[in-house]
Amino acid sequence: MLVAWIMGLAASMMTQDGEGLIEAVPEMVSPDEHASWISFNPEQTIMAFGRHDDDWGNHRVLLTYLGAAGWGVPQPVEIDGNAWPVEMRALRFAPDGRSAVFSSAPMPGEGREDWDLWFVRFHEGRFVAARRLEEPVNSSAHDFHGSLAANGTIYFASRRDGGAGGSDLYRARPDLASGWRVEHLRQLSTEFSEADIFVAPDESYVLFARTGAPGGEGGDDLYISHALADGWAEPTPLGQDVNTVEYEYGAWVNSDQDTLWFTSFRQGVYGQYRVSLPARED
Repeated sequence: MLVAWIMGLAASMMTQDGEGLIEAVPEMVSPDEHASWISFNPEQTIMAFGRHDDDWGNHRVLLTYLGAAGWGVPQPVEIDGNAWPVEMRALRFAPDGRSAVFSSAPMPGEGREDWDLWFVRFHEGRFVAARRLEEPVNSSAHDFHGSLAANGTIYFASRRDGGAGGSDLYRARPDLASGWRVEHLRQLSTEFSEADIFVAPDESYVLFARTGAPGGEGGDDLYISHALADGWAEPTPLGQDVNTVEYEYGAWVNSDQDTLWFTSFRQGVYGQYRVSLPARED
């Protein structure tokens, strides 16, 4: 039934009249600041999202909590009670909500320029014990925009050597012997650059952004692919009401699997949008 759901999702995106897409939290967006990469805990009571300036600088991640009166005022993420000392973006909760991955600029004094992936625990409402993921997950190139499956596998983008384009998609599986076993997702990576990915908790499908591919709408477009016994199905674009001539990326599907959230520049500012998904029958 998964294939039918995937195709139904793609078809529903193509036939939407546009009214199914709504801005999630209006106060997240201001004329001079943009909101990207939304993520929720499983109960959908905690929302994480990124903010950045017009020039894509000053990245940080904010948290807001759902209360009786709605979403609270977003506050910068703290880890072990402290503000993160450098730029941070694309924090995404694990399916169980007990941990997250995020992308970080180099720490002060490191003498390097590449972004790396970090893992952090979420315990009793606090982020604690962040650690940079070791090689071969991180490399000397940019490694970023991770997404966690339920079994601890991390899907991410990287600009490391050996890729097909500007950035490619990879998968890192925990390995007792070596720490991590990293695989290049060649069937999903092209010369047109894939820089962002979301994986379903059971790894049955992925959503990702692809830049400037023939047949796309323009900018970054969102695609979906389901897992096969020997790899991945041909990716399908999500249609003209999700993808526009502007940039769409940062896909996130909630724990109920009934809502797709994503980032779009369609109104001249990067903001969050959502659309209802067809019922999935496994």
